[in-house]
Amino acid sequence: MDWNDPAERARLIDRVGPQEYERLFAEHRKASTMKTVNGHAIRPVQSRFGRLFSVGNTGKAFSTMPEAEAFAATAEAK
Repeated sequence: MDWNDPAERARLIDRVGPQEYERLFAEHRKASTMKTVNGHAIRPVQSRFGRLFSVGNTGKAFSTMPEAEAFAATAEAK
């Protein structure tokens, strides 16, 4: 499963339903977390800008892990 492919995610929702999709996606997020800083899970994501490091549910992503860690260290938990 390529979680970075919107079409593939949509097919998965159609195949397994929304509840199972959410469970599988939560499992993926947990498995792909590289580090947790200040309560924020940092994980790699693919974007149109290439590989980025997403910081929890802040809506922010950075091109390097140190940038993501620095932001997470000071970001308020939601």
